[in-house]
Amino acid sequence: MDIATFYFGVLPWFWKRCGEVLVYAGFNAENEILHTLAFLAGFMFSLQDMIEEIILAIVIGPPIVAAIITIVQKGGPYLAIYLWGFMLIVSLIMMTVYPVLIAPLFNKFTPLPEGELRTKIENLVSSLKFPLKKLFVVDGSARSSHSNASNAFLLTLLASPLLSAHEDSAVNIFLQAYMYGFFKNKRFVLYDTLIQCNNEEKVVAVIAHELGRWKLNHTVYNFFIVVQHMVIPLFHVVILSLNLLSRAFEFQADAFAKKLGYAIPLQAGLIKLQTSTLTLGILLTTIRIHPWSND
Repeated sequence: MDIATFYFGVLPWFWKRCGEVLVYAGFNAENEILHTLAFLAGFMFSLQDMIEEIILAIVIGPPIVAAIITIVQKGGPYLAIYLWGFMLIVSLIMMTVYPVLIAPLFNKFTPLPEGELRTKIENLVSSLKFPLKKLFVVDGSARSSHSNASNAFLLTLLASPLLSAHEDSAVNIFLQAYMYGFFKNKRFVLYDTLIQCNNEEKVVAVIAHELGRWKLNHTVYNFFIVVQHMVIPLFHVVILSLNLLSRAFEFQADAFAKKLGYAIPLQAGLIKLQTSTLTLGILLTTIRIHPWSND
């Protein structure tokens, strides 16, 4: 798919079409910032998402794109180092800002109600001394399965690090729970689809899997892996190696959940999630990072 994309000039063709749209709308297509924003906005499938993404891009995009262009123009022989440092800073800022300010624009986050499920989760995190501060449920079911499939196809077509890093159920179709926060301020987010498709024991098993990521420091490793997305020309060369490493992390997290006694419910929960989620099968074989998907 990647070879076909480059051979037939899909991206240059789309870039040219975006320039024509800008000219038609009365803008200057020679403006690299506007042209880039139009190019990125052109890959939206949902009208609501498109509007929200455009507004977000208008606020966040120009300063980041302008800074990158300035670094490229004035970086000289140390261009790569300057870009690396800039993207490292941006990544740290986005890791802090995205879950708190940006993600709520696209999904509704509500505290997990008091009950047996919350009690079981709190007991588990307490036994592992995980510094949980807040526990949310996000309306992942608001995204249609057709939207999931469309975005999965787009991810396959471009193998875009920007999309793969996006913590949205419409893009990362295997995501059902995640954590965020630095140091002692950790927060957990569960997708309502996870709760709807599984009983409490299976949900807690998935939580145990995610806690394995924290216990084994996968987040730290993944952060440094994300930095390699800057070297786009090398991305397609190293993507298979990165997937192997990501799969190894998944196996380690599964093994961690197994040690906690959640092997059977975790297996059943993952199978249930897989069968209830519309995926593209073989189409995602070369880029997926989760070992249980379609295996």
